[in-house]
Amino acid sequence: MTALRSTPGALIWVILAPLFYAALSVSAKLAGEHLSVWQVGLGRFAFGLLIVPFIVKALGLSLWGHQRFLLTVRGLCGSVAFLLLVAAFQRIPLSLAMVLFYLYPAFTAILSPWITGEPTVKIAWLFICGAFIGTSLILWPHEASGALNLGHLFAVVASVLCALTLLLVRRLGRENNIYTLFFYLCLTGALASLAPLMLQDLPILPGSTTAWLSVAAVAVFSVAAQLTINQALVRIPATIVSVIMTVEVPLVAGFGVLYLDEPLGWRLVVGASLIFSCGVGLSLLPSKSTTD
Repeated sequence: MTALRSTPGALIWVILAPLFYAALSVSAKLAGEHLSVWQVGLGRFAFGLLIVPFIVKALGLSLWGHQRFLLTVRGLCGSVAFLLLVAAFQRIPLSLAMVLFYLYPAFTAILSPWITGEPTVKIAWLFICGAFIGTSLILWPHEASGALNLGHLFAVVASVLCALTLLLVRRLGRENNIYTLFFYLCLTGALASLAPLMLQDLPILPGSTTAWLSVAAVAVFSVAAQLTINQALVRIPATIVSVIMTVEVPLVAGFGVLYLDEPLGWRLVVGASLIFSCGVGLSLLPSKSTTD
């Protein structure tokens, strides 16, 4: 069950996936200096919306899929999670936002019985408690900490929505292909970004070359991340992929600390270690039903 279907190809895909996701997070953070949240979101989702139908047609797959209401709900959860994370990037340090966002394995374990009917095993609660202790350690007011703001809330809510997205993918993946799931994410995300953008006194299109490059980076890394993780999941069990994907967290946090000169205190290190290790532990726990 855990043997790689094609070792060289599998290793390439599973290495590229966290790298592209880390690049997506970094590019979204840097794009915030030149673009609004809605412009970043529209750039990401519109590009995917344009190319996914061609991929689906070339592979002879169904585009619209089954259980369209749930597909739309899943798309909204995933797209709003991304928009909130981008908003968090603009308000709090990149490293802190990513650490808080990585609470999603804990939220996934909590919500799993209601969404997929998979009970949370007793040992999982130790990891869940550990993750929230790490969060409390990070957010608890202290002399070196900044004031709590909407950025912290956005990162945590994005984490909850990410958990809902993953659980709905487990449920919908039984009847739908991975490209249909991605299509609904891009469709709902483009609509969710375009509507508020048209209501604001901001140009819909980027106004400088740097801004256009920022949009292009977010769009390209988004599609590359989605396609590589899909290829990894085809070749490697989801539990292994989910653990390897945690590499994204130290990569993004390291970029924030080293390149953006973000503060790195002992509370963030200890709290992040708790969240990170508990997330890995939750990913490795067996479940009674899988869609691998």
